[in-house]
Amino acid sequence: MRSCLLFTVISLLFACTASENNNPKSTATRFLQAIENKNYEEAMKCSTPRTQKLLSQLKRLEELTGENDAMKPNKVTIVSEDISGDNAIVYFKEEGNELQQRISLKRVVEEDKKVWKVDLLKEELQLNRDAGLESMPESNVNSKKPV
Repeated sequence: MRSCLLFTVISLLFACTASENNNPKSTATRFLQAIENKNYEEAMKCSTPRTQKLLSQLKRLEELTGENDAMKPNKVTIVSEDISGDNAIVYFKEEGNELQQRISLKRVVEEDKKVWKVDLLKEELQLNRDAGLESMPESNVNSKKPV
């Protein structure tokens, strides 16, 4: 009886700890830290298959061409999260860049548990952005000067 009660208490504690660590903010933080350290294997662990494919392509590109800073963020600070059902957006800022950026996540079933995974959209792929270009209105970026 005691061992059964002890097992139940330990299981509940583990379940609570696991669910606290599996939220959009913590998943996004793990992903961004892995990318910062160029640890693609760790980043893939917290990614959907679509994002894993993108990361594999980036890793191969980096191996062929050398350093690739397109996916290497500076130190990031999580600003907020917006959860809507099984989708979430985590907003963050990079050190030295006041532009607020975003990363999309999706809750998926993995090993009979619902877990949050990074699900990058095409426009989120390049994390280092030029704040000047990003904040300009679309008409100014694409307009041509009269000759």
